[in-house]
Amino acid sequence: MRRGGTRRLIALAALALAASPARAAPLDPLQVADARVQTIGWKLARGNAAYCGRVGPSVGLLLQDVRNYSDPARARALLGLAGDIAVEAAADGSPAQAAGLEANDAVLAIGGESMAALPPARKGDWQRLWDLHARIDALLQRDGKVSLTVMHAGAERTVTLTGEPACAVRFELDTTGSSAKATRDRVIVTFDLYRGVGGDEAMVAAAMAHEFAHAVLDHQGLLDRLGRGMTKVRHTEEEADRLSVWLLANAGYDPDDAERFMRSWGKDHDPGFLGMPDHDRPGTRAKIIRTEIKALDAAEAKDPDHAANWPRDFVRQKI
Repeated sequence: MRRGGTRRLIALAALALAASPARAAPLDPLQVADARVQTIGWKLARGNAAYCGRVGPSVGLLLQDVRNYSDPARARALLGLAGDIAVEAAADGSPAQAAGLEANDAVLAIGGESMAALPPARKGDWQRLWDLHARIDALLQRDGKVSLTVMHAGAERTVTLTGEPACAVRFELDTTGSSAKATRDRVIVTFDLYRGVGGDEAMVAAAMAHEFAHAVLDHQGLLDRLGRGMTKVRHTEEEADRLSVWLLANAGYDPDDAERFMRSWGKDHDPGFLGMPDHDRPGTRAKIIRTEIKALDAAEAKDPDHAANWPRDFVRQKI
């Protein structure tokens, strides 16, 4: 959801030269990455909804606010928007995609509330965008659905999105930093990591599944209670590595990709001996992941219909 305004305006300006009349501008590299992150997040959150402790209705929609660009007026012109709010991404397989929403569709109203009536936002202020997503979540919680009026391919239309059960975690792309992180309700992957694996969906999913494990196990809350000593943090990292293979399996990804990610991106970013005292070395982490894949395989052999039931079969780390 975070954005590098100046860099993206340059990309939009170049891509707008190839725009068709039906679309103000084709997708720029950051928007492509945003869409992939949302799709991966949707698969993880939907695939594990039966097992997460915190679940809510979701529609797989990410919005954008042109006030977050370095030059909002120019962004509106390049995107062909009369207002500030538009679709940023609709996750593959989500209700938002099924309704035909596409990136850069102008959003005119949410739940009957006109976007023209929104309070003004200062350039670079993300609060208004956060509030819009919170409004969508609130409507979904209350009604199980949310209506959006959009301008799509030059025509105004209203669509109703019905929420589907998903783990209550948001997924974001960040243009700062070089890795990924999580809180109990957010998973954040950086554009540098995304580019570092060449946008490979399986590799991005492996990185996100590790952070998603931190979120669904609420390691943030656990460490707040127990303290953040190096040993305790290391144990949460090991637990997230292990649970990631179960989360990937439920999302339709190959659990082996978690080990592959650690032996490729992890190895390339290994700071060396004693470089990260709260993390194991990539080779050790890859071995831990391989052992956990065997545990997952054993669970699948025992109960093929509920192969990755991690609340039942995953052995928690002693922290």
